[in-house]
Amino acid sequence: MKNRAITAALLILGPTMLLAQSFEEKTANVDLLREKPVQTELGITDALRDKMNKVADEFNKNSNELLEAFKKDNPNAQGPDEALVKKINTFKLDLNRKILKLLSPAQVKRLSEITLQILGYQALLSDDVAKKIGLDAAQSKKLRDGFTSLNREVQEVQQKALKPIYDKYGKQQPKNEEEAKALQEKANKEAQEVAKSAEPELTKLRNEWLTLVKKTVKAIQLNRFEALQGQPFKAS
Repeated sequence: MKNRAITAALLILGPTMLLAQSFEEKTANVDLLREKPVQTELGITDALRDKMNKVADEFNKNSNELLEAFKKDNPNAQGPDEALVKKINTFKLDLNRKILKLLSPAQVKRLSEITLQILGYQALLSDDVAKKIGLDAAQSKKLRDGFTSLNREVQEVQQKALKPIYDKYGKQQPKNEEEAKALQEKANKEAQEVAKSAEPELTKLRNEWLTLVKKTVKAIQLNRFEALQGQPFKAS
């Protein structure tokens, strides 16, 4: 799988607050286990999937109860507050810990490798990855500053391209669910077409990120990062 240089938001690499975690446990993205190709790659059996689903059901139940209680106590709130987000994140960390315990060491390692492949050079922004491959503080800062700046430009390009779509459909009031669905499909189709016009500029920004990485990270460090990704993962 090719490196994906820049995305609209930085993906978080697994749980980082748990004690005595291996590098693989810290970097394995449990959310990827929802994908069938990943399940196949890791050899997830039906029995193991059932166990993971039970853990996920518990997380959903606890999170939904918190959300409903918050809505009841804060009927005018536009969204969850910091305290609620912190509690749900605590539940998510517990979910990740329980899921990882269900996997074998080999499965956790492969999940970590797949996670790093999907993130590509963006994974270099993780403290755990930076430490593992030997990046120093100056290198990490240069990468973070560069990524933040380029990511801001990416968002500006995307927002500028999609603004006409938002302006066109944002204030429309569908009469029923069927009309709302049709309107959404039409908006999505137009958004996809508009996004194509922004692709040259986005490609330019991605290339700037790749150039920054290659200028900042030593060849031996990139080789270490490559080794952490294991064999290429084929989704199909």
